[in-house]
Amino acid sequence: MRAIAFLGNDELLCGRIRAATNGLAAVSMLSTKWASYMPAITGLAPALILVELDDRRDPEFLSATFAGLAAAGRSPPVVVVGNSRNAADVLAAVRAGSVDFIDRDEALGTLRDRLERQLLVATAVVQNPPGSYSVIFNAQPGSASGSFALDLAITRASRSEEALFIDCQLPHSEAGAALDVTLAYSLGDAGRDVARLDRTLLLSAMARHDASGLRVLPLALHQAGSNDLSPETFLKTLRAIRPLFVETIVNAADIREPLLLDALSQWASTIYLVCPQKFTALSDTKNLLKALPGNAETLRRIVLIVDDHDPAITLSPAQMLAALGLTRVISLPTARADHVNGLNFGRPYLLSHPASAYAQAINAAAGVTPAATAGRAGMLHGLLGRFAGGKS
Repeated sequence: MRAIAFLGNDELLCGRIRAATNGLAAVSMLSTKWASYMPAITGLAPALILVELDDRRDPEFLSATFAGLAAAGRSPPVVVVGNSRNAADVLAAVRAGSVDFIDRDEALGTLRDRLERQLLVATAVVQNPPGSYSVIFNAQPGSASGSFALDLAITRASRSEEALFIDCQLPHSEAGAALDVTLAYSLGDAGRDVARLDRTLLLSAMARHDASGLRVLPLALHQAGSNDLSPETFLKTLRAIRPLFVETIVNAADIREPLLLDALSQWASTIYLVCPQKFTALSDTKNLLKALPGNAETLRRIVLIVDDHDPAITLSPAQMLAALGLTRVISLPTARADHVNGLNFGRPYLLSHPASAYAQAINAAAGVTPAATAGRAGMLHGLLGRFAGGKS
């Protein structure tokens, strides 16, 4: 059975956590003193660490606790348990690196659900080997993550011939039409086959694009099928598929389910946020960033993709980058008509025009080459002011 380490002094709270995780994990209550809990944690090898933050304790102790765990090389995710009505405590926990903040008075059923989700994510992350796992999110529903993700996947496949494109675009994937291949097997099908899922089954069932070698797995084959997968089954299926390919590109599109956001963000070697040059999209991207794990390591893996970039628009990529607090940006030149024509003819614009400025930008994204960020214009201060004013 998986282990949870509880660093705290409240035996009643620990008892509630044990009751909530009955059958899921064994909870060990440990001292909050570093010299006492570190040897115990080393022996336990817990899947999850819970840190109690009570009203009498200075939130600064969280920084010391997280620093101690990091210095000791502990990899399990850490969740802080405390008073969620205390905004300062919640902020201190996020800044320290907590993947979640759970209220100490949470109803038992809700507490079980939240801890079960964290255990599922932790187990998924630990059990799968590292590899190239690119995850793409839309800034706004209906944005262009689908076309960017497909072109990124084509480029990666052309280099390695070991790439899988998982397309969660709603209401349905356009990858089949764009590549002129027939999609006959979906993530939903894989979910039903998860107990016997292996590379041989997937290679025989999935569509393959001959020109690039890319294999495609849509979320569903028709709109109604996209509702068949629960978040837990979705994650279980992705976890089974993850180790089977050298390159995996997931178009997460408009996914905002916390369990999936946590897992996909932790698995991703690179996270791409596709955002057009609009303040509304920028504001939505800011909200998405808040929903992702709030730590420096996650931010380091994020690349902003400015879709349909037009230099005449006064909101520049450099300003967008600075407003979001990110460090890497790649701009995709305008190519909407070319993309639509390519979709209609089943011949991706990227392949028919490999020397175009758009193709060069995709190559840069595939290599995660950061675009140069120019000096900030005066408008940036006004943009940051709109964020600071609470408009999001």
